Amino acid sequence: MSQAENASPAPDLAAFMGLTPEALDAVEELATALYAEGQLESALRLFKGLLILRPDRADSWSAVGAVLTRMEQYEEAIPYLSAALELDREHTAALVNRAECYLALGQAEEAARDLDRAIELDPREADPASNRARQLVWAMATFFEEAHKEGLDTAEVVEDEGDS
Repeated sequence: MSQAENASPAPDLAAFMGLTPEALDAVEELATALYAEGQLESALRLFKGLLILRPDRADSWSAVGAVLTRMEQYEEAIPYLSAALELDREHTAALVNRAECYLALGQAEEAARDLDRAIELDPREADPASNRARQLVWAMATFFEEAHKEGLDTAEVVEDEGDS
């Protein structure tokens, strides 16, 4: 069972706690501001709290994954980003962040699949996340082109004479 499926809806919890949708939005704005300022631990705590209160929102899962990605906790971020995509298959920010995680973990094929999907979802190039995907694809292509020019895409096997 995925994280998104495993999370039980908690709108009653927020109401029980006396939290209005406006109050939750204000917490989300604060968490977003902390994220932008680089206060990642604080942002992560707030976003995880919001996730408990709003488990049915793809943005809640994606936000936790985005913070973890920025903290370079790639393996931990992927399940959150995947959960966001289970709730919203067209969540471009989750796709791009997950692609970044896959790249950092050396999983280029998975990264390419997510980047292609993010670009495909925004043919007019209006979404900042899909534009980041385009930049990553360009950077990957440039890297591999340079590696090929330098001969870094081939390996030479040299036998150690001491092993005979």
